[in-house]
Amino acid sequence: GGQRQRIGIARGLALNPEIIICDEPVSALDVSVQAQVVNLMEKLQDEFNLSYIFIAHDLSIVRHISDRVGVMYLGKMAEIGTDVQIYDHPTHPYTQALLSAVPVPDPDAREGRERIILTGDVPSPANPPSGCRFRTRCWKAEDKCAEEVPLLAVPEVFAGKKTPAAHESACHFAEEKQVVGAAS
Repeated sequence: GGQRQRIGIARGLALNPEIIICDEPVSALDVSVQAQVVNLMEKLQDEFNLSYIFIAHDLSIVRHISDRVGVMYLGKMAEIGTDVQIYDHPTHPYTQALLSAVPVPDPDAREGRERIILTGDVPSPANPPSGCRFRTRCWKAEDKCAEEVPLLAVPEVFAGKKTPAAHESACHFAEEKQVVGAAS
């Protein structure tokens, strides 16, 4: 478990890299060992001035270790921004659905929470749908979504506004949606 991850980190550091790619580095570990590995990674990041590309499904770990976060769907970037922008001001429907699924331990926070349940099957990555790859599961999808691939850009909703929430999203109908308790 954790010992193998520590050895992997040591091997990666042996060549004195500027960047390390970590693919699910703590996913199979006990929570306490996860914390130890993540703390070690943060310490090494400061000590060796490292950057990580940290690939993971555990949104709370991603938020803990990341300064910038990218959310992907079927191999395409859906949304990218700072941890605060993504977790506190998500604009892409897929990101909003992911964050709504994160367990919330506080019963009071859980009470007013809206869960976004995605319907339909995940399309094949080998044969993705035309236009927006998320459209077959998206509650906002319209004809435009099947015809045009949405560009990764700051949504119109932020046009002309100076707000720390403005960040790039690949959705024709991107808009900010607060998700209660999102991976805090």
